[in-house]
Amino acid sequence: MKRSSALLSRVPRGRWLNLGLGLVLVGVIAATYFTIGSSDSTAAVATRTTTVTTGSLTATVTGSGNLSSSRTSSLAFGASGTVTSVKVKVGDKVKKGETLARIDTASAKRTLTAAEASLESAQASYDELVVGQTSLEKESAQLQIDSAQLSVTSAQKSLTTAKQTLAADTKAKAKKAVLTKDKDAVTQAEQKLASAKVQLAQQKASAAKDAEGATAAEIAEAKVKIEDAQVSVDDAEDGLDETKLTAPFAGTILTVAGEEGDDVSSGTSSSSSSSSSDSSSTTGGTGTTGSSSSSSSSSAFITMASMASMNVTATIAEADIGSLKVGQEAQVTLSASEETMTGTVSAVSPEGTTTSNVVQYPVTVSVADPPATARIGASVSVTITTGSAENTLILPTNAITTTGTRSTVSLLKNGVVTPTVIETGLEGSSTTEVTSGLSAGDVVQIPTTTTTTTTGVPGFGGGAGGAARGIGGGR
Repeated sequence: MKRSSALLSRVPRGRWLNLGLGLVLVGVIAATYFTIGSSDSTAAVATRTTTVTTGSLTATVTGSGNLSSSRTSSLAFGASGTVTSVKVKVGDKVKKGETLARIDTASAKRTLTAAEASLESAQASYDELVVGQTSLEKESAQLQIDSAQLSVTSAQKSLTTAKQTLAADTKAKAKKAVLTKDKDAVTQAEQKLASAKVQLAQQKASAAKDAEGATAAEIAEAKVKIEDAQVSVDDAEDGLDETKLTAPFAGTILTVAGEEGDDVSSGTSSSSSSSSSDSSSTTGGTGTTGSSSSSSSSSAFITMASMASMNVTATIAEADIGSLKVGQEAQVTLSASEETMTGTVSAVSPEGTTTSNVVQYPVTVSVADPPATARIGASVSVTITTGSAENTLILPTNAITTTGTRSTVSLLKNGVVTPTVIETGLEGSSTTEVTSGLSAGDVVQIPTTTTTTTTGVPGFGGGAGGAARGIGGGR
């Protein structure tokens, strides 16, 4: 014992410290080894399965947008003037043809009266040409001829008398002054006779012309005058119409830009409808219904929109646009109230827009019978039905593995899992149609991501071998 103590006393104290720590570490490792085992273990994962069923499936595409009216109109007076009445306010519902506002009509009425008088005159002249001479006119013409004939006869008698007087005074050798006077009287009588004869000839020619009636050229000229006068009347009537604004369709007033007493300038009214590809505008108050995109006038006094039908232009992702076409049914949901409306796809734009490298396409959905709570500009979500299938095989989409165009499932039969190629059809929100490769009642495994964990004892082939190798490294 003394020798052993002597030998131990010769061991350096640092060696004793390292040796003690090593013994403690070995004890911990041994305890861990016997507690958790020395071999690797894999966490157990429960296998999930699903069954192929028969049922109905609906495929949908979603998007979002805002409500807009399918028919709008911007109304402006077609003439300048002072506003005399405004019969509507914002929010009022109006009927087609209802008068909405007026400006002073005095000037337009005066223009119309003058145009109507000109038309009546032109028509009377034409009627006279077409009818020709009346019996009264013929009698009047004959009286004028007879009067001209009497003038000729009277002038002839005066000339005869003057000549006789000159002859008598010449035979009597009257004074020169008397003879000169007699000659002047003869000359004057001759002039009167010549003038009377001219008047008679003119009266006879005029009567003969009147008796023949109007020529084709004269009648044509009279017709042109009537047509010109009618155009003036039409323009004047339009000018009177342009002093009022009339609703081109039943709808709701959106804006009113003035009030009684305001002075306004003439502008152009325009209407639009999304149901066609044409658009039009008109100068004046009633507006003309056109189409397509919504148009407006900067000088509009009143704007209105139809609330009987509305549209939504929804943005659809590029991956979904290929399944959309005109005529598909859609459900439109008001974001604020969750109220739903039924709609129909009316247009699919061939041109997309790119935002942050994401391509989306505008799709127009028409709502034929929107609820009273629907408002222009309201935010909505749109769900478009792109296809449906009845009495078909259905499988949860997460049970299908698709690589490229190849779809497979893990078919479970009699405890054996067999990879099976299938063909799919419509894909819904969570299920997919199976067109071949499976039957109703087949059980399919749902792929699950698993994690394998390896445990061991440090220093005994486990993951902490480096730590074991460190024992005694203080040497």
